[in-house]
Amino acid sequence: MLQEVRLLHAGDCLIDASELVTGTPEGTLVRVPIWMYLLRTDDALLLVDTGMPRECIGNERIFAAEEDGDHILPQMSEGDTVDRALARHGYAISDIDALISTHWHFDHAGGNRLFRGKPVLVHPAEVESARGEEEIPFWVDLGLDFRPVQDGDAPARGVTLLHTPGHTMGHLSLLLEPQGSQPLLLTIDATYTARNWTEDLPGAMVDPQLGMRSVARLKEIARASSAAVFFGHDAAQAQEERWRSLAG
Repeated sequence: MLQEVRLLHAGDCLIDASELVTGTPEGTLVRVPIWMYLLRTDDALLLVDTGMPRECIGNERIFAAEEDGDHILPQMSEGDTVDRALARHGYAISDIDALISTHWHFDHAGGNRLFRGKPVLVHPAEVESARGEEEIPFWVDLGLDFRPVQDGDAPARGVTLLHTPGHTMGHLSLLLEPQGSQPLLLTIDATYTARNWTEDLPGAMVDPQLGMRSVARLKEIARASSAAVFFGHDAAQAQEERWRSLAG
């Protein structure tokens, strides 16, 4: 059974507002938090996502040469790496029994390569998309021990994986049901912020129509389970006391 959920803050990123809400005029940078999630069950320790790659440390212009590279400026320090974030909670990478990799953007999969020899739970569409790219991003390691998962899979009691394509084709969200606590829905990047959620406004998606169907489904799940909803990159939500206490 799921016993504890911890939010691991892994730095921040300056993102153009047009990335957060489709249709917003370009030119305004917004600071958003980067998250990983630590799940402690009766007999396992699971990590959800691995933050940004260490190449981003002190290098906010790392993507400057790319198209729209000025829209994404990582704000990362040495203390924001996955190993240092785990250490703040008394754990090491060696303590993690399995990694749940929700999707392979740089701010969610940047530390995946440190998990060689560990099971990496990922939707097969995410692997297929990476293998189909002309140039694989430097932080993507295709030599990991991938364990394909599908919608509804439960790697532990109280942890349900939800295939929510749209942001990427293999994107995963999670429904968490900690023992004795209110269920928690992690939208990850299916929904960046509360505004995306409440106003039905899409953020960056490879398939916006499919993505909004995924969001509609997540809303149904939240209602049916009476889950609290934690959005992928909502700076205001991160300051609320409930969530600050989960971040330690």
